[in-house]
Amino acid sequence: MAPKISCPNCQQNEWLENSELSYLPTVMKMDDGTYAADPKNGIHVRLWRCNNCMYVMQFWEPD
Repeated sequence: MAPKISCPNCQQNEWLENSELSYLPTVMKMDDGTYAADPKNGIHVRLWRCNNCMYVMQFWEPD
């Protein structure tokens, strides 16, 4: 379902959805200064792009 709001940039209502749902894992900083990804925790992200001005809006939901 497309966003119910108009584009915040150009006020048009012409949204195009990305074809895939993306998953972003949670990243934690370790004690030694390196980072590690936790693939069991993250968010699902769906991107919508305005067909008029190319503004990108993201929606997410927790895993």
